[in-house]
This record gives sequence, C-alpha cells and structure tokens, in this order.
Amino acid sequence: MKYKIILLLFLLSSFTMTSQKKYFFDYIIEYKFQKNQTSKVEKRYLLTNSKDDTYECRVYEEDSLNFRIDFIDEKGIRSNSIIDKSEFFKAESITLLCESIHYQKEKYKYDSGRFDFINKKDTLINGVYYKNYEMKYREIKNARKYNRGISYYIVENNTEFHLPLMMYSGVFDGRETSKNIPNGIAKEIFSLSYDKKQYEFVYKLLQFVKIKKYIITPKNCNPYKPVPLKLIIK
Repeated sequence: MKYKIILLLFLLSSFTMTSQKKYFFDYIIEYKFQKNQTSKVEKRYLLTNSKDDTYECRVYEEDSLNFRIDFIDEKGIRSNSIIDKSEFFKAESITLLCESIHYQKEKYKYDSGRFDFINKKDTLINGVYYKNYEMKYREIKNARKYNRGISYYIVENNTEFHLPLMMYSGVFDGRETSKNIPNGIAKEIFSLSYDKKQYEFVYKLLQFVKIKKYIITPKNCNPYKPVPLKLIIK
C-alpha cells in the first residue's frame, strides 16, 4: 500500500532533490511522553532503522483520528505531515508529495562538539540493573541559554541490536561525540532544566515491535513551492 500525503510545509528551501529515495524502518517504538511535569501524558512513536541512524521519523498524536509525522534525515531533508492513524499502521510505504518536503537550512548552525556524553555505572530499577549515560551541553552558556541541564538515558536490557536513541534536537550532530555510549533502545529518558526546577521531555518505554515500513521521497521535487494546510491520501 502506498499513501501519498500533502501536509504542512515550512515555506522555503535551499535544496533540490533529483532522484527518488527510499528510507527503510525496521522498528516502531512506543513511548509514554510528557513535555514537562505539568503537561498531559501522551503517546509518541518512533520509526527507526536499528542499523542506520542517519534518519528517523517521530509520530505524534494530532487528534483522535490523525497522527502528525515528523521525518528528518542527516542531510536536512524534512517533512512535517498528517496522516490517518489507521492508514499509518496499515501502510507498508508512505510516499511524501514534493510539496511537503523542505530543507532545514538551520542544520549547518549545529556544532557537533557542543554536547558531552558520559557513561555511568549501571543503575538499579526494581531489582534489575540497566546501562545508562548522561548528555549535557559542553558550554554552560548554552545550557543556560536553552535552560537545559543534564539529560539522562536508561537503556533497555537485551536491545544491543539497536543503535542508541538520542531523542533531542541535533541528534545527527551528536553521533560523532556519542560513539562510546552503549547501543540499545532507551527505556527511560528525562532532562532537568538548567535551573533544576523541573523535569522535561520525559519518555518511558511502553513497547517496541519489529516492522517493515518505508518512507519515500519522490524524484524531481521542488522544495520552494508552498503547500496548503490540507491532507490528501490516495
């Protein structure tokens, strides 16, 4: 099955695609998510390739009937899309219309050396030990600017087959500085604000399932063309 989607556009782009590209995903990972301690609990999904971390797709609940899809690859190709929930789960491949794709110019502003990753001793949770590590801004001025303290990652046991999940902005820029952290699907992720007044971006693993799904970007796209806020599925 193929579902073509017209969705929300981020207006301008500086990238021209010339050939079709097919992105393969072999896992869907379900999390319970809270943006902060006072926000509502919601479900979020990740589509991942366990052996290739150069792209990812995050799936959020838009409303009772639809998901919002946020796809991005390391080259800065991005699409923010909406799709019917039932169609999303049934689809073997999702082909994005050109109008939904843009190039994230801000990608070049990221600095791969701005984060430090630190492996910690195994942590004990309900009588079971788990690998874990921390991530923080290298420069205090950046931590203060974005009000972001240390981010904590606890790794699910027996998931060494999967490359690490970062779950933060600039994930592709952090790969070089995070080579020594353990493989595995994140069991829990949470961050402390810089002022340490609240927890932020709390993810708790619900389940993960092996799948075979594709996202396709068609050839000869014009990323400069704006798209209406409209959904078409064929």
